[in-house]
Amino acid sequence: MKRNVGVLFILLLGVLSVIPLFSPGYFPMHDDTQVARVIGMGNALREGQFPVRWVADLGYGYGYPIFNFYAPLPYYFGGLLYALGVSSLVATKIMFAIGVIAPAVILGLVMGFPAGVLSAALYLLAPYHAVQIYVRGAVGEYWSLMFWPLIAAAFIGSDTGRGQKLNLLLGVIGISGVILSHTLMGYVSVLFLAAVVLITWFTRLIRGNFVAADFFYHVKTIGLGVGAAAFFWLPAIAEMGYTSVAGQVSATAHYADHFVCISQLWSSLWGFAGSAPGCTDGMSFMLGKAHLLAGVLGLAAWIMVRPKEHRGLVIAGIGSIIVGLFFATEYSAFLWRILPGFAYLQYPWRFLSLVSFGFSIIGGIAVYHAPRGLIRAAVAAALTLFIVFMNLKWFTPQYIDSRKSTDFEAVSDMRWRVSKISDEYLPRDLVRPKDASEVVFGTIDESDSLLVRTLSKTATREHLSVISVVEDVVKINKAYFPGWRYFVNGKEVKPIITNGLPGIAIGVGKSEIVMVLTDTPVRILGNIISLLSVIMVGIPLYGKRIKTKR
Repeated sequence: MKRNVGVLFILLLGVLSVIPLFSPGYFPMHDDTQVARVIGMGNALREGQFPVRWVADLGYGYGYPIFNFYAPLPYYFGGLLYALGVSSLVATKIMFAIGVIAPAVILGLVMGFPAGVLSAALYLLAPYHAVQIYVRGAVGEYWSLMFWPLIAAAFIGSDTGRGQKLNLLLGVIGISGVILSHTLMGYVSVLFLAAVVLITWFTRLIRGNFVAADFFYHVKTIGLGVGAAAFFWLPAIAEMGYTSVAGQVSATAHYADHFVCISQLWSSLWGFAGSAPGCTDGMSFMLGKAHLLAGVLGLAAWIMVRPKEHRGLVIAGIGSIIVGLFFATEYSAFLWRILPGFAYLQYPWRFLSLVSFGFSIIGGIAVYHAPRGLIRAAVAAALTLFIVFMNLKWFTPQYIDSRKSTDFEAVSDMRWRVSKISDEYLPRDLVRPKDASEVVFGTIDESDSLLVRTLSKTATREHLSVISVVEDVVKINKAYFPGWRYFVNGKEVKPIITNGLPGIAIGVGKSEIVMVLTDTPVRILGNIISLLSVIMVGIPLYGKRIKTKR
């Protein structure tokens, strides 16, 4: 009963934080591509594409494999709603809301009542969380927050014996979920988790309390979690060279220009602009005075009592704070230079999410060690209300405009305005349009000597009938990417790639052209690894269910 009351209270706080989302219209954000991505995902799901990799209308109409590289989990949720008939704008807002509220609910359940209510409030109402939602529009980043509590629960409560199979499931969902929500934070999470496991078990080996079964449980959890997401990350790594993603790591988004200044953690002006070199940024990086207070109280309470049962939570919380602060500030610059892949993170202040997670755990500890009964409930209520009073005001957009779903669903909007914002998944040598008039709408351009008729068309398969009065090499206005196969009159032909676009030779008269996107060997391998990982997690749980029934 108490847990249900706690969950309802957390949901209420969550609703208060997302009420502005459901005002008529939309609001500006740094990454104003979210609705278009939901539409692209929804259209692909309607066509039966799964896993979804390619969208047709983005990339200036050339199409590109955005979900082969950009973490797709939030968009599977929003896209499914759109595919089922929910308007694109409402589907996107629901996707936002789930990503905001679910992390708080999950952390609250992990921490337990009433400490979980305070932890959830801290997690939900962290100032940087408001920046992610209403300033940056960083959907993948705040969706990833719901999986860190699952990882913590799996590894803190992972002793052999009763409940280990459930913890394995939680760990695999947590690890694969954070990878599929935000590629970069997923990489960082797995890297740090692996480091923690190795350090922990090396220390236990030296102390003589090494338990092989527990160690291999940890390794198995990480392996299966990473494996379950292999359908996404394996092709993303192997095929990134076919895009211009590497060009995004440039002088304008270099990590050295975006470290957080210590003074900004205590107080920085709230704004809706971007990050800039130095300590005068257009958006806030403050931790929140309520969070700092709750953290101090929680740590002090634990030091005074020192109970063994909360040692794992305290270590997880303190470790998250220390690691997050270290990598967000310039003291870690030497590691940013040598750790592989860190340059792609671009912005060290992303690690403030980890700091918020740590403070949310430590803050809850303060309630654990208050006297039981009404005093404990009163402490949780007082601190939670203080957090609401201090931080809820940040959870609002700069303004609401009058855009409707139809504005976002217009093909012209997706092929020009949205495509300009994010075109890094196109081939490097593809010439980008300079204005809206250069955006493409036809797969093959007609001319006086060439007549084109579309017989069928989806994002990944198109059947065209063409009539040409001369032998020619026709240009296909679809960005070339491994896996595309081309057939002329039933015979596969090899395309001629020029500036990222394929050309196909045809003869005089009528020809039928079929182009289809197929899985490459690395995508097939990733799909197989993911399927096997899911099966390996599911079999023990299913077996346990059968034994229980008997």
